[in-house]
Amino acid sequence: MAPTRCETCGNELPSRADGPGRPARFCSRACRQRAYRQRSGDQQPESTAEAQPMAARRLPASRDAFVGRVQELTDIGLLLRRARLVSLVGTGGAGKTRLATEYATRAVATYPDGVWIVELAPLTSDHLLAQTIASALGVREQAGEDLVDTVVLALQGKRALLVIDNCEHLVDASASLADALLTGCPQLRVLVTSRESLDLPGEAVLRVGHLSLPDSSQRSEAVQLFVERARLLRPDFELTDANRPVVAEICMRLDGMPLAIELAARWVRVLSVEEILARLDDRFELLSRGPRTAATRHRDLRATIEWSYELLDDTEREALRRLSVLAGDFSLDSASAVCGVGPQRTLRLLADLDAKSLVVAVPGMVQRFRQLESIRLYAREKLAEAGEVDDTTERLVGWLTSLGESHYVDQMLLTVYDDGPKVDDERDNLLQAVEWTTARRDERLAVLAAALGGAWRRQGHTVQIRKLLEAALTITKADNPYRSLALIELGWFNVTAGDFERARDLAVEAMALEEPRDRPVVLGRNMTLLSMVYQALGDVERSTRCAERCVELVRPLGRPLDTAVGMHNLGYGAMAGGDPARAAELIEECLPVYMELADPVKQMEILHSAGGIALERGKIDQAGDYFRRSVEVCPAAGEPATYPVEGLAIVAALTGEPKRALLLGTAMATQLRKWRMRREPFWQRHVDAAMATARASLSAQAAREATEAGERMTLAQAIAYALRTPVADDDDSPLSQREWDVAMLTAEGLTNREIAVRLSISERTVETHLLHIRTKLDLRTRAQVAAWAVEQGRVSSRP
Repeated sequence: MAPTRCETCGNELPSRADGPGRPARFCSRACRQRAYRQRSGDQQPESTAEAQPMAARRLPASRDAFVGRVQELTDIGLLLRRARLVSLVGTGGAGKTRLATEYATRAVATYPDGVWIVELAPLTSDHLLAQTIASALGVREQAGEDLVDTVVLALQGKRALLVIDNCEHLVDASASLADALLTGCPQLRVLVTSRESLDLPGEAVLRVGHLSLPDSSQRSEAVQLFVERARLLRPDFELTDANRPVVAEICMRLDGMPLAIELAARWVRVLSVEEILARLDDRFELLSRGPRTAATRHRDLRATIEWSYELLDDTEREALRRLSVLAGDFSLDSASAVCGVGPQRTLRLLADLDAKSLVVAVPGMVQRFRQLESIRLYAREKLAEAGEVDDTTERLVGWLTSLGESHYVDQMLLTVYDDGPKVDDERDNLLQAVEWTTARRDERLAVLAAALGGAWRRQGHTVQIRKLLEAALTITKADNPYRSLALIELGWFNVTAGDFERARDLAVEAMALEEPRDRPVVLGRNMTLLSMVYQALGDVERSTRCAERCVELVRPLGRPLDTAVGMHNLGYGAMAGGDPARAAELIEECLPVYMELADPVKQMEILHSAGGIALERGKIDQAGDYFRRSVEVCPAAGEPATYPVEGLAIVAALTGEPKRALLLGTAMATQLRKWRMRREPFWQRHVDAAMATARASLSAQAAREATEAGERMTLAQAIAYALRTPVADDDDSPLSQREWDVAMLTAEGLTNREIAVRLSISERTVETHLLHIRTKLDLRTRAQVAAWAVEQGRVSSRP
């Protein structure tokens, strides 16, 4: 048999093949390239530097303004310099295609041999993928030659950018093709848009999320996009002081997602922004009228989400449906409960859904996730279609009932080292469970309402939860073990509202129910409540006995923090009863335990008690130090933060700063009226005396000015003023030094664990600080915290 020879130079070929079923046709890559150029009519020199660039496909011209995404455009350029494959990954409607197109248009000069955009959404089979790429590049198929090889030959030596758009439904085939192109074309860059990454070696992934959402000044990319698109349809549309909050709320309700915002903005032709907002509860009906020429999934919000849903396997669809009963962000434990599978299996499902941009891991929080609201509402529809609403909600209610019972029965206070699920983290889901059990007159409502009440009470909400707890008691029988939990929680609400007689009656009933039961923690909680009530009613002897009984109940349990709680109550009672020396002794004993083990809110409370005792003993400077530390340890605590700020107002009145005292005292009084809270009599006397002293030291005009300034202050501004930091403007909020440290170390890229080591605090405390930072600054993500910290130009005070 005659030897096989190279089709270009005639040299004898070695016995090898170019691939399965394909005999070798060329002796070298140079001969292959020469043959390709001859077939293409290209007789230019073989040198890459001398070769003519391929003709770039005409990029689609924009028809409307590109809004925002300045950082993302910069990031794409940086990533493409470091990695040859960059994937823009995000949920449907996030604007991945528009972002990639905008970058490609701006980057034409960077890629002298061409920029191409290949749209894969219309393809229904991966068999047409190579043909689609070849057609976009203008590459002709050659008889007997694999088309991928032909495309690789066409791009070899080219400094080019290939944008592969919408490849999530062909992700495996797209990954194989991209791998072949990048392997054979060293200077090629590939930019992919997809709802999940290609998962290839060397791939850089850029998450494309929501546009920036409104801050306290209502400025944001999301609002800008709404206005830009609205003006295309109604040129007279203007953003005014009246409609600005409404537009901001629309953007927030739509999670800042560009497609949803654009579809909503189209309705300004016939609806006011208030009417658009009111109709977002039925958003899938409203947001279904995009441009005629757009693909269906870009004209209809439901179709956009449907596209992603249909790409899931049956197990993933089931999980997505069941997760829809969870509101807000949720934990791995709650997800496992509603999905009905173990934590490890649930974690894998969440990771898969996160990879497909249908679930989002919440930055800065350990194992917490969320769904965009539009996706959750769509999945909730699918849950109803599958007939799974009742069973799934029942699993959620059962898990939350167990969590609430554990919270009240197992220990008085969680320590900072407890890393299990926490009641405070499940407020949104508790609210849903409460609504569910209320409608069914389910007696589990008592423990669910108590748990929700505790979480809300710590956030300063009072009126609605008191009504809810009262309703729970009307349907809960005396022998129900949950009844006493609701009684105790309602008792605390009545204490904060100043109705001490009603609180006493509730606590006495709870005590009668709990005495026969072997639940020392529950009874200890009730003794703590009774101690506070009797103290407020002036019965010091009974108050002391109840506090001592609490210590007796919890000390044998071997939990230092729970015992410290009882000692704290004893100390506070001694202070109110006129024995400040005994009070100081008790507080000094339990203070180190609180500072080591308790959460920041509880640390704030005991520091306030220590400050109050120092006042009673005439140690004004020491009192001021305690009150200041109390504010600093938890400035975002809501209503509880008013008491240490009032402590600083009292100190100011006693140290010759009457204007400062009156301003702070008035600001806190305004906050307490807003929350419909009343002070305990003991503390009320201190505040009244200090305010009287301050007024007496000022002229009528100066007192009026200080009072009016205090009434205008927000809590955050008052805290900043109390700490002698610049008073916050409407679009800024102060951070404590420790919060600045955490924010700056976050900006430096440290993990929570690394930050904890650097600052010598627990990882849980770092999480708490991050939550407070995000709350105070109205930021949604860890990345936004980092960006904000860098913009401030602050430097961590720690080495």
